[in-house]
Amino acid sequence: MAMRVEIDRGRCAMAGECVYNHPWLFAFDDEDLPVVLVETLSGDQQIKEAHQAVTVCPSGAITVVAD
Repeated sequence: MAMRVEIDRGRCAMAGECVYNHPWLFAFDDEDLPVVLVETLSGDQQIKEAHQAVTVCPSGAITVVAD
């Protein structure tokens, strides 16, 4: 089953925890909002780190969903 990460940019508090902790998965765009760099997560390690990003997000704006 394929997994992916989504960010609710309207809910994002722009704390940057996702970008600082998982720069391979998130980056800031031109408006300093986080964007997801990896469309589909592959492997247990990527899925584990995506779930860690969900946990550290202070606004709860990040979710991991199955495709």
